[in-house]
Amino acid sequence: MREPEAKYKKTGLSQLLRPQNLKLFLIGALGVCLLILGSILGRPAGEKPVLPETDSLANLEAAMAANIERAVSAIKGVGKVQASVVLAAGPESLYAKNVQRSRTTQSEVSGSGEIRENATENETSQPVTGRFGTSESPLVERVQGAEVAGCLIVAEGASSSAIKAEIYRAVQTLLDIPLYRIQVVPMKGGG
Repeated sequence: MREPEAKYKKTGLSQLLRPQNLKLFLIGALGVCLLILGSILGRPAGEKPVLPETDSLANLEAAMAANIERAVSAIKGVGKVQASVVLAAGPESLYAKNVQRSRTTQSEVSGSGEIRENATENETSQPVTGRFGTSESPLVERVQGAEVAGCLIVAEGASSSAIKAEIYRAVQTLLDIPLYRIQVVPMKGGG
């Protein structure tokens, strides 16, 4: 029994100083240094990542209109395009909830032999929270997209019924709204 114990005592510092272990340690230390250096030198203070401005309904409407103009103008024969999108509501975050339902029933028998049953249902819900870093915040289950109220397309080629039909189909596909919420009209001076 003495021999294996001596074997384990020798594996302490000499085991850690082996070349392959030192290489792993140096690679790990280099990785940590690069992460720290990247966070310090990564981008200037106050600079935010480049994302489309969607902080208000007007900005979101303008971004959606620009997307539609780009897509519709690529259709053959459409020509110049101007689009307007009107939103009924912006994107909405739906938070996860912990829902508990309970049902209790009580039966009573009256003196004449009639059975009377009382049922009580109760439902309680609490938001599910998660710890992200040092703060705790509600957990977003999904983000519901903006609700489009309507869209107006003014296009040079919209005087042709075939091109107008293509524009209707394209916009319906892009916005996922029914046709009655889309209006396509020819541009002033357009073919």
